[in-house]
Amino acid sequence: MASTSRRSTSGSYGSGNVTGERFCECGLRVPLQVLNSIANPGRKYYACPIRQCGWFRWAGPSIQHSDIGDYSSCQLNSNLKTIERVKNLHTDIVYLKLLAFLQLVVSTVCVVLVIVLLFKL
Repeated sequence: MASTSRRSTSGSYGSGNVTGERFCECGLRVPLQVLNSIANPGRKYYACPIRQCGWFRWAGPSIQHSDIGDYSSCQLNSNLKTIERVKNLHTDIVYLKLLAFLQLVVSTVCVVLVIVLLFKL
């Protein structure tokens, strides 16, 4: 009968494991993966393969000079998106104010017509 042992790197890159393999808190071997997100394109990491224990570690140094540049460009991109959203919201507000004004005009005309019709009877 095989026993299952739980092994972990405890967040260190030199885990004392002779083979260099990493294991999550579930005791499963975790493969090296590559992230393809906007914020961290091409960054390597290890994570629990079944995502049960939530174990996660970045591969290599935590901050690199290229990461700082990527963060700045990502932050700039986020600021540009925010400015674009604000402009869109401003346009929407102007449009809604125009609709409210037109609704007021139409309501006023309807009330005047009703009053005129009542006086003619």
